[in-house]
Amino acid sequence: MEELSRKGHRQRVKDSYLKKSFESMPDHNVLELILFYAIPQKDVKPLAYDLINRFGSLENVINADIDELMKVNGIKEHTAILISLFKNVNIRINQTSAKEKYSSFEDIEKYACQMLRSYKNEVIMITSFDNSNRIINTNIFDSVSSVNSSSLSKKAVAKAAIRDNAAKILVAHNHPNAAPVPSMSDISMTQDLSLFLRQLGVRLIDHIIVGEGGATQSLKGDLKYAKYFD
Repeated sequence: MEELSRKGHRQRVKDSYLKKSFESMPDHNVLELILFYAIPQKDVKPLAYDLINRFGSLENVINADIDELMKVNGIKEHTAILISLFKNVNIRINQTSAKEKYSSFEDIEKYACQMLRSYKNEVIMITSFDNSNRIINTNIFDSVSSVNSSSLSKKAVAKAAIRDNAAKILVAHNHPNAAPVPSMSDISMTQDLSLFLRQLGVRLIDHIIVGEGGATQSLKGDLKYAKYFD
C-alpha cells in the first residue's frame, strides 16, 4: 500500500509539471522531480527536504559542488552529477545565447552578473569581444588567487586576446557573500591591465565585481580611473 502511495505521489508531481504549473510548484517538489530520475526506487521527498534544509534554497542546491552534495545522506555520485548538471548546462546556455551585440555597460554588467552569481567560490572571468561588441569567447578560472598576481593576470588575458583575435576584453570577478567593493589591488591590477592591453592594441572594456545578491560594481564607474576605459 505504501509503495502504491509513493508511486501515486510521483505521478502527481509529474502531472503538476505537465499541466504547466511549474512556476507554482514548491521548491521541494521541483527537487523531487529531479531526484525521481536519479533514484527511481525510493521515496525521495525526505531527501529533497534534507537538501533544501542543508543548503538553504533550491538555487543553492543546484549550485552546490558535487563533493558537498555527496555529504548529504542518500546522495551518491550519480545523483550529485545530475543535480550539478543543471548549473553547468545553464552556464553553457548563457554563454551561447550571449553571443550578441552589447550596446551599453549596463548590458555587460548584467552579463557578468548572470555568469558569476551562482559561484560560491571566488572566480575570475575573461570575455573577449569583437569590434561590434559581440562576444567571441568567455573563460572562467576556478580560483581568483591563481590569476591574482599582475604577471599571471596579464598572461591569461593576453592569451585570450591573441587566441580570440579580440578587439576588447572584459574582466570580472565575484565576491561570494560579500559586497562588490574593490580592493586597492583590484584597482591597481585594472590600471596595469588596461595599459598593458593597449600595447597589444586591445581595449579593456571594464573590470566588474559581482557581489552578494547579484549587486555589481564597475571599476569604470570611478571617474578617477575613467581614462582607462575611454
